Amino acid sequence: MRRVWADKPLRSLAIISLLASVLACATIAAVATSQGKDSAVLTGDAKGYVLLARNLIEQGVLSFSLSEPYVPDSFRAPGYPLFLAGLFVVLQDWLLVALVQAALASVAAVLLYLLLRPYHERAAWWGSLVFALEPVRLVTASTLLSDSLFVVLFLSSLLLLSRCITEQSWRAAALAGAVLGLAILVRPIAQFLPLFFAGYLFWKLGTRRAAKLSAILVFACAVVLGPWAVRNHALFDSWNISSVGPYNLAAYNAPEFVKYRPSPEGEATLRAFKERQESLPPAERLSLARAGEFSGVFFDVIRGRELDYAFFHVIKTTPFFLTDGLRDNVRLLVDIGTMPNISSALLKGRLGDVAAYLISGGVGVWLFIAGSVFWAAVCTLALWWLWHKRREKFWIFLAVLALYFALLTGPVSNARYRLPIEGFLLVAAVAAMFDIKYRLYGAH
Repeated sequence: MRRVWADKPLRSLAIISLLASVLACATIAAVATSQGKDSAVLTGDAKGYVLLARNLIEQGVLSFSLSEPYVPDSFRAPGYPLFLAGLFVVLQDWLLVALVQAALASVAAVLLYLLLRPYHERAAWWGSLVFALEPVRLVTASTLLSDSLFVVLFLSSLLLLSRCITEQSWRAAALAGAVLGLAILVRPIAQFLPLFFAGYLFWKLGTRRAAKLSAILVFACAVVLGPWAVRNHALFDSWNISSVGPYNLAAYNAPEFVKYRPSPEGEATLRAFKERQESLPPAERLSLARAGEFSGVFFDVIRGRELDYAFFHVIKTTPFFLTDGLRDNVRLLVDIGTMPNISSALLKGRLGDVAAYLISGGVGVWLFIAGSVFWAAVCTLALWWLWHKRREKFWIFLAVLALYFALLTGPVSNARYRLPIEGFLLVAAVAAMFDIKYRLYGAH
């Protein structure tokens, strides 16, 4: 610990990140309280997580039910509700829970720096600093959403994976797998990452040395996930972690695609699905037992139009990289007017709608312009850097991880879903700026 604290760049970054996170949380709490709102549960997702945590504490079951019978839930994974429940048992106040979460989330910037500084020390520090101060990260950490905890666990697993490769340590491999398992229990979008981690081990170390380490990593991850998978199989006849992925395909991806490419068959399928949803008790509408039905609805809608859907999916993924995210957060406390779906308007060729929004003025428009221009610049610089580092396995791996999260998020893209790879983009962008400066002006 003394050696870590003696590391001046690391110490400075840790202090700045902690102060920024705590100050942001306190500021949001003060503004929300002045408006009669609870800052910890400003969004619907946050309210849902608090309900799950309360039922875990009071009823001993993960459930969205408000009264008996408390029906077990399979839509949300248990990691984040358990985290909230544990903090609330100790602190007995949701605002304090949010404050402690914000403090813990500040560690993400430190982890990012530790992970990337062996590859470009100056860029790692400055990029991590920007990540520590980035508004979407600060707001997300200040309300009860799973993203901040997930980012900390995800970056921790990457840092352990890096140590596993450097030291060829089976303990580091086991810890990387276990921490990745915890990350999956917080956000199931990471459920395919053990295969990517194992693949990276083979790519870096070769078959003989990687076989043992990758087996240990995957096994440790499976041990963490096992009890929850067994529970889901017993209750819902499924080994999956949650129903959120299949449900999003049917409830979001498919309807958005039909809006883009209307068809009688697709509209009929979605109409039948909606009627089916409305006929079921609320506890069954998101059930993991219906995961096959959710996926079936999606594939029925896109069948015969797979190439059209692929184009749609890629275009709808662009907001993952370019969306400002500022409007989503500011509107939680301030009315900034209607927020049009820019990517949908562009897909349909409605350039006039986009132009009308941009010339309408107002806080929302300026936030959109500022945020989107900033992220367009970051992504352009990051792409430039990754292209010049295309022969270095580590940067290729980070690029693959970015594409992984982007493509799996797809049409439901939101700025806070970018957080796991946002730090990589920022560091790569800063590295590109240093490199361009060197090319233009030399060492000085």
